[in-house]
Amino acid sequence: MSEHEATTWPEHLQPVADALRERFPQLSIELKPDNWLEVKVDADQSPEFFRYIKEYPGLAFDYLLDVTAVDYINEGKLQVVYHLARLGTDAKKRGKLVVKIDLPRDNPRVRSVVDIWPTANFHEREVYDMFGVVFEGHPDLRRILMREDWVGHPLRKDYVDQRPKRTRVTR
Repeated sequence: MSEHEATTWPEHLQPVADALRERFPQLSIELKPDNWLEVKVDADQSPEFFRYIKEYPGLAFDYLLDVTAVDYINEGKLQVVYHLARLGTDAKKRGKLVVKIDLPRDNPRVRSVVDIWPTANFHEREVYDMFGVVFEGHPDLRRILMREDWVGHPLRKDYVDQRPKRTRVTR
């Protein structure tokens, strides 16, 4: 569904789409299955965008569910994906948002959101560890799953395991 088909959007999501379009007219906004809004944001615009969706009273996406990444090796990019939600007692005001940011594979850098959603701390560290995305301004950006001396980022599609092959003995 395209961003121009606003009349078919659920009533509670229309004000969200309108507020985003008014503040960021160049954004791509789509309605996805299960009423998720999907927005594509440029990395340089992400700090302003994330602060806006958290603090603007009509939006208030107060809960960061997840931060992950996808390796589009054939397109030469990594895509950082944020899943956010508006919680609260009024079900009519709840909402879900997916934010996607494309980064070049050779230098994937984006501003950290830990100062906005502290729960991003471990999520960003995992994406850094597995994909090599540098979250600028992160308070403790270091590996979280792999050893500190590990070479490479295991979830990149061009990753080659450098460990020696093990021989398995079965009895």
